Amino acid sequence: MHWLSFFIGMLVGWLVELLIDFLFWRRKRGTSAAETEVRAELARTEATVGQLEAQLAACRERAERLELCEHDLQACTSALHDAQEQLRLKEERIQALESMLTDLKIESDKRAVSFMTMGGASRDNLQRIEGIGPKIAEILTAHGIATFADLAEADVTHLREILKEAGPRYRLSDPESWPEQARLAAQGDWEGLFELQGQLKGGRHK
Repeated sequence: MHWLSFFIGMLVGWLVELLIDFLFWRRKRGTSAAETEVRAELARTEATVGQLEAQLAACRERAERLELCEHDLQACTSALHDAQEQLRLKEERIQALESMLTDLKIESDKRAVSFMTMGGASRDNLQRIEGIGPKIAEILTAHGIATFADLAEADVTHLREILKEAGPRYRLSDPESWPEQARLAAQGDWEGLFELQGQLKGGRHK
């Protein structure tokens, strides 16, 4: 009887120990698996956070560059506006000067025409021709060339012969442009005559 009780007690103790070991190790294994999974998830989260921080740093750098570019663009726009304003002012000044020059030219032409029609200067005064002075005008008149129309129709070779006959002092005069000038004077194109004479020196083309 004692032996049986001892055997039953040992069996019960062994079963209890087995049950305790089973429950303890099972819980330990479960805890280890859960902990491993949590640590893996934490590692993945930290990697994602690292990537996001790198992207954020890159975005901040781009934002700083963009801000610098916008500042430079504003400076360039302001400089361009100032340059355009200065150009506009210069253009206005040039236009004003051109207008003044035009008015002065018109006034000068009017005075020149007025001078030619007053003070005893006849409309066909040959001295209005560049290169013709009082003596040459007298010589031409003596040869039947007394008006602008006469001089406009005269042959340059014939004019050179007249000057050659008049003496050595007149041989240096060049009558090449005289008929052209006289043609404009005969037509009353004083503005054209003044423009042509501006291109001459002593009756010769510059």
